[in-house]
Amino acid sequence: MNHLTQINEHDSTPKNVFNIIDDEDVQIYMHNFYKFFFNGDLGAPVHEKLQKSAKVLAFRECGIWTAEVAAEYPNSEFYAVDSIILDSRNEFNNITFIECDDFKKIPFPDNEFDYVFTRDNFLYLEKTTLQEGLSELFRVLRPGGWLEVINSRQTDLAPGLMYTGLVNAWRSYLETQNIDSDILNNFENYLHETGKIDYMSYRIIKPQAKNASEEVFIDFFLMFFRNARDVLASFMNISFEEYDVLMNNIEKELEAKGNRMTLLHKKVLARKKYTHSKETEITIPDLSTK
Repeated sequence: MNHLTQINEHDSTPKNVFNIIDDEDVQIYMHNFYKFFFNGDLGAPVHEKLQKSAKVLAFRECGIWTAEVAAEYPNSEFYAVDSIILDSRNEFNNITFIECDDFKKIPFPDNEFDYVFTRDNFLYLEKTTLQEGLSELFRVLRPGGWLEVINSRQTDLAPGLMYTGLVNAWRSYLETQNIDSDILNNFENYLHETGKIDYMSYRIIKPQAKNASEEVFIDFFLMFFRNARDVLASFMNISFEEYDVLMNNIEKELEAKGNRMTLLHKKVLARKKYTHSKETEITIPDLSTK
């Protein structure tokens, strides 16, 4: 395993307003969840390329995906930028972990990678930072190469009044920070705005059946919004104590309604166009659910 570090020289770089939960157990659970519902680690048609030899960028993913795919494709080179879990136990020689704290500048030259993979990194970014980040990913992607992005959003299948009020307050707060509160549905628009793609498709997964995962999603939801107290309490013009009472009441409300919460997942594939090719808007939705 190799390890590189880049130091950011600009402290004013916009950051995520609210970070995704970094707990390792949560990340492992979510990795296995994605793998199950999307039928494997790969969505882009890159299997044959990876078998022969390819250069792969895993951008801000937890490190588990990188380790698994690198083990399956030993002839390819993998570069994991800003992995949440820098797994020192990994002994694969085809993985290089890189720390880079500037979202807008990935430390590689243009047209370097055949395949770029990232997930859950665009949910809470300012719109300008989101657009700059996508442009940067396409900059390092080779013409004809694939970008694969997974975004998720929690959805209550039986929402109550307090839950709905909290979620609406959160969305309003995001809009005040110039953050798209519905990035899941609007993400393809940002991809098209880069002017770099000639093909795009997406797949949506929304588990409907009652299953054990719902209790886990409830825990994620409660953990996330309890951690958001510092920003949301002030935005809602209530005290921390009142916010804590609200969260306790929402937990009771969710239990009373049967804890019917799930995650809506969207996987988007985009191919970078060749320099002089005409951009073709091709979207093939797959609305199948499991």
